[in-house]
Amino acid sequence: MYPTIKTIHYTIMIFVLVMLLYTVARTFVLKMNKKPFSSVEEKLTLISLILVHTQVLVGIVLYVTGPWTGMFSNMGEVMKDSYSRMIVIEHPLTMLIAAVLVTIGRSKLKRITESDKKIKNVLIFFGIALLLIIIRIPWQYING
Repeated sequence: MYPTIKTIHYTIMIFVLVMLLYTVARTFVLKMNKKPFSSVEEKLTLISLILVHTQVLVGIVLYVTGPWTGMFSNMGEVMKDSYSRMIVIEHPLTMLIAAVLVTIGRSKLKRITESDKKIKNVLIFFGIALLLIIIRIPWQYING
């Protein structure tokens, strides 16, 4: 079961990265061209939110069913090993922060009425979330 969930987690990661990158890039182009925030961007942010939340749920299942569950009893050893620290602490915590940023950004977006403020909101919250996700994906361990 663990390898299947890991594959699902990896596959959703690709969709999350593509969707967030597209959403942020499209919003940036709107800002540069001084165009209004439209229903297309609203839908893109919603799809991004759904994908990020789905990824977090799959990640939690992976986290509790994987080999890392028993590591909490020996946190001293986890903190000494960079791979264990990345998988047990850094990656999950950073991804949760990114998911919270996407959630806050989407929630604030629904209350904002001015197009410029909507664009700024997406660029800040979704952009920072995308950056956090990119820097904390364990790229060097992705195949292992």
